Amino acid sequence: MKQLFKAFILLFVSGTAVAQNKSEADPAAFEKGLQAKDVQLVDVRRPEEFKEGHIKGAVLANWQDDKHFQSQVAKLDKSKPVYLYCLAGVRGNKAASWLVKNGFSHVVNLEGGITAWKEAGKPIEAGH
Repeated sequence: MKQLFKAFILLFVSGTAVAQNKSEADPAAFEKGLQAKDVQLVDVRRPEEFKEGHIKGAVLANWQDDKHFQSQVAKLDKSKPVYLYCLAGVRGNKAASWLVKNGFSHVVNLEGGITAWKEAGKPIEAGH
């Protein structure tokens, strides 16, 4: 029984530690966070969505294409903050969870995705 209790505590603590590495930010907080040194900005939408408009400085890592996503995030520094977004927040949340599970220390998902970003009047860049 004592071993079972220890295992439960260990599982709870490790789960809590992982949860602390991932967060969501509204457009204003996300924009402020992007001003920090060494932030890596990732757009997890499809290429055609990216071309329609993205946040300046974003790197495309298509969440719906495993090979592309993993090849792009392999270029990122796991010790530096990763700010990511998708269209409405769902893909971004899934991608953020994946990054944390794979050793990234600090991941922030844009709450509401680029849709919320645009609604907040934040700038986007087209093309590329």
